[in-house]
Amino acid sequence: MAPEDSVSPDFNAPRPPRRFIQARPRPVAVWVLFLILFIQGFALAFNAVASALATEAQVLGAAANIALVVLYVLFGLVLVLLGFRIFLGAAGARTPAMVVQLLVVVLSFSFFSGGLTAVGLAFLLPAALALVLLFIRPTQVWLSEADPQD
Repeated sequence: MAPEDSVSPDFNAPRPPRRFIQARPRPVAVWVLFLILFIQGFALAFNAVASALATEAQVLGAAANIALVVLYVLFGLVLVLLGFRIFLGAAGARTPAMVVQLLVVVLSFSFFSGGLTAVGLAFLLPAALALVLLFIRPTQVWLSEADPQD
């Protein structure tokens, strides 16, 4: 039986380089976009868990409070995941990231109308910067290039 006819994998065979190691150089815009999405997602997940543990007031029942925390944590993880997908060059992550950032921009205006200008700016400025970075030429070109493994 020849080695190429064997069904068991050959763990000592030479392997092609892994995609992350052989990554193309990323433009600064992709790095900044990754950091914005990562920090937004991490802050949202951390804030949801911390506020659930620290609050005494029971506006919602226990089950609703847990469901809300799980929803916020999942949304934060989606932001982090989108950041990593864009960092790795997945062009399909650009549209969901844009939609999420547009939702954050809309949410920021509720803080402005409530008189919380600093909080509104903290939401608006990173989301607006992320939206701009998603559509500038270096990001578009880098995300549209074919993967060297293809």
